[in-house]
Amino acid sequence: MVKVTNTTNKFVYRRLPRGGYVEWAPQGTVDVTSERLLQDLKGPGFVIDKDVGPKVGGGVKTHVKAPKSRGRPPKAAKKEVKPKKPKGLKKPKRAD
Repeated sequence: MVKVTNTTNKFVYRRLPRGGYVEWAPQGTVDVTSERLLQDLKGPGFVIDKDVGPKVGGGVKTHVKAPKSRGRPPKAAKKEVKPKKPKGLKKPKRAD
């Protein structure tokens, strides 16, 4: 990874090999990893600084737990309903 500084007074952008874009504000600095883009930037308007190294540590989170989905919660499992036992034989209210 190399730091590239735009020394012009204009907003500049360049296309990456995979189709994305890198944008520079006037006097702005951007980290560039593409070798093809570095060859394209050699010349007036850009200053290529020394090799910075990979982006590790210093706020870069590693081994982060994945966030929970914010969708509808899953249904609870149904409990088995046991049939109620009769409490006993009902007696008639009146004996005739």
